[in-house]
Amino acid sequence: MSPLRTRVLLVVVVVAGVVTWAALDIFDSTGASVPMPWTVPVLLLVLAATVLSVGRPVRRWNQGHRDHPLDPLRAARTVVLAQAAGVTGAALAGAYGGFVALLLPMLDIEVRRDRMLLALAALAASLLLLVAGVVVERWCRLPPDDDAAGPGAPPHRQQGRQQGRQQGQQGRGNRGQAGTSSRSADTDGDGAVRRSAE
Repeated sequence: MSPLRTRVLLVVVVVAGVVTWAALDIFDSTGASVPMPWTVPVLLLVLAATVLSVGRPVRRWNQGHRDHPLDPLRAARTVVLAQAAGVTGAALAGAYGGFVALLLPMLDIEVRRDRMLLALAALAASLLLLVAGVVVERWCRLPPDDDAAGPGAPPHRQQGRQQGRQQGQQGRGNRGQAGTSSRSADTDGDGAVRRSAE
C-alpha cells in the first residue's frame, strides 16, 4: 500500500473546494440548503482523536516498547484507517473551504455570519482530521534496518545494531579458528605421511 502523498492531499483539497463552491454558486448562491449543525466539528474532532488513539500502540511498538505483541492485522487496519482519515479530512476541508468562500460576500447578514463561524469550525476540525491521518500513517511505517541506525536512533535499534556487529565478529572469529584448525590438520597429516614414507 502506497503512503499518503502531500501533493495528492492538496489536489483533493483544491478539487473538493472548487467543486463545492461552483455547485453552491450555481444551485444555491446563499448556501441556505447546506446543513451546518454544531455537531459536525465535534464529530470530526472525536474522529481525529480516535485515529490518534488507535495509532498510538503501533507508534510505541516501532519505538521499542514491545511489552505486548502487536497483531499484524491490527497494524494493517490502522494504516487503512489513517489513510482513510487523511483523504476524508482533505475532502471535507476542501468542501468547507469552498463553503466559506461562498459566504464571504454575505458577512453583513447576521445569519450568514453564524453559518460562517460554524463553517470555519468545521474547516479547522477537518484539517485536524487530515493531520491525524497523516501522522498516524507515518507512525505505522516500519523503522529503518538496524544496520542503518545511527547515534540518534532509538535505544532498541542501537542495541540491535551492536548485537549484529558482535555476532558478525564472533562468526568471523569462528571461521578463522576453523581455518587455522584445518591448516594444522593438513600439516600434521603431511608430516605423518612423510615419516611413514621414510
